[in-house]
Amino acid sequence: MHNEDAAKYKNWLQKNFTAARRRPSVTKFLFVFSKYKFYFNLKYCCLIVAFLFTHAKPVCCQIPDFSKVPNLYKNDSAGITRLINNGEKISSGKAVCWFPKDSLSEEQMTAITAMIDKGISAAEKFINAPLPWQGHAINEPYTFYFRFDSIISHASAAGFVSISFWRIKSGKAPWLHEALHEMLDTNTGSWFSPSVSEDEANKEMPLWLFEGLPDYISAKVSQQENLPWFDVFSRSSRTNIDSIFMEDMKSDKASYILSFIGKKGILPELDSKDRILYAPAFYHGSSSFVGYIADKYGIEILLNAISSFGKEQEKIEEVTGKQIDILKREWIDKMGIAK
Repeated sequence: MHNEDAAKYKNWLQKNFTAARRRPSVTKFLFVFSKYKFYFNLKYCCLIVAFLFTHAKPVCCQIPDFSKVPNLYKNDSAGITRLINNGEKISSGKAVCWFPKDSLSEEQMTAITAMIDKGISAAEKFINAPLPWQGHAINEPYTFYFRFDSIISHASAAGFVSISFWRIKSGKAPWLHEALHEMLDTNTGSWFSPSVSEDEANKEMPLWLFEGLPDYISAKVSQQENLPWFDVFSRSSRTNIDSIFMEDMKSDKASYILSFIGKKGILPELDSKDRILYAPAFYHGSSSFVGYIADKYGIEILLNAISSFGKEQEKIEEVTGKQIDILKREWIDKMGIAK
């Protein structure tokens, strides 16, 4: 190495050594380099270290930018960051799963991740993905954070979902339902956008469609692929949502809950301490109503609707040629729900 090249290399190394040594694989390389005093041409040395920088990604690069997550729940940033820093990552096809360290065997974690990959691939096939309005790129995996902290399983609208660890361990997790929220997220507009006020979303978002469609698809795909299925509200593996909903209709709150199915707006009690008294009937009823429309008119109508931001119900009415109220009445009559 010429003196001029050596001087350039020395300056370059001093400038980059501090950042480089934070990466274990890069630190190992520099140690070996120093110990055995290998002499490389500056050009090739730079290429080698650049390669290591590219492929030896630190944990911090795997932590989401929470400032850009549309549907961020309380404690998400702390819980997810803690899991990434201390947990174990398993990847398979379309699924990237983070487990608490030493919580399951390698075999168990691998089996869960493979199951999720199978479900996601089957769901994509079911909706005929990729679709032009999907916000989640077809070649990007879905990330699952299985968390020890107390949470309600939820999607983020940013490509990842949070699931209670005890649920996935015991086979009682709504993992496919939450993944479908991500899969059905659109690039045509979002009710979680900062440009949409909370008041506007509460009044205008057809929550029955946004919850009913993922529930309907996840149940169908689970049955077709023989995947484990668990309904968190009935706390059972029953897949006949219609019959479960009819049991829900025995509640003294049934009429009130039913009024929010097929209607724009969010049932306010879903975000209250009394959620458990309202959520089962609302989710089961929404899934049942979606199923009625899908079975009679085709799933494509509902997929087109969910991608028509702000005009979801209008799209259903346009394609079916019927008002939502009429479709709802047909469904109610079919179910035999007392008027």
